[in-house]
Amino acid sequence: MLKEIIVKNKQLLSDAIGENTDLGYYRIQKIIKGKNVKINGARVGTDMNVYAGDVVYVYYSDRERDSIEVVYRDENILVVNKSVGVEVQGENSLTSRINDILIDETAAPVHRLDRNTMGLVVFALNKTAENELLASFKDREIDKTYNCIVVGKPKQPKSKHKAFLFKDAKKSMVYISDTQKQGYTPIETHVTLLKSFDELSLLEVKLVTGRTHQIRAHLAHLKMPILGDGKYGINKINRRYRAKTQLLCCTKITFHFAQGALKYLDGKSVVLNVDLTQYYKK
Repeated sequence: MLKEIIVKNKQLLSDAIGENTDLGYYRIQKIIKGKNVKINGARVGTDMNVYAGDVVYVYYSDRERDSIEVVYRDENILVVNKSVGVEVQGENSLTSRINDILIDETAAPVHRLDRNTMGLVVFALNKTAENELLASFKDREIDKTYNCIVVGKPKQPKSKHKAFLFKDAKKSMVYISDTQKQGYTPIETHVTLLKSFDELSLLEVKLVTGRTHQIRAHLAHLKMPILGDGKYGINKINRRYRAKTQLLCCTKITFHFAQGALKYLDGKSVVLNVDLTQYYKK
């Protein structure tokens, strides 16, 4: 893929690329060192200052947008890895791209992730599978596990947190309260500390309830905002680490089917291995 960037002000080349693409810091450095960048027609191989009016061309294989990473597939379901910046449904969405590739089948998403949340998304490949999956997600019989990098550290290695969430659809925001209020819905979030490094922590998060923006807002309420989250996070720290998007990823889905056409999936887990540290500067 070729990306043209018109520089608006003096800044590092890597910052200019980062502001105009979904590429992570380390991938940008690899592209620059591989001499896949031109400034005003001259190929460069080191990070350097660029200036207002400079024309930058970046050449890279856009793996996130041009390909679909299939993590699991059988005759009934398809599980893929959704990248950052891609909607699950709509024009030029993950769903439309998958169906452009499929020949004899049509994929229907049975749950969703936010546009800037990465990770596993499940699709049904026939109507029977769609009905059973939708019912299972609605009844919370399918377990979803997330990994995220947050600013801060939990007080305990493992903890369960209950609160109440209010969704303001007009502002596309949710609000968390420790006490019941009118219009607020109960939520529960389970947190496990996987690793700590300086002021950041890698967490595993499991949802008992699955409300809009629950993980992002609940962790922020617990004084552990997700790195890169522009809505519930700390923008000053996001800029310090050059985190362009929220570092939240659905990494594991476990199915539970006591009966029906998908009973063979009962107890099966689909796992995605991802290194979230590649998306920010250490």
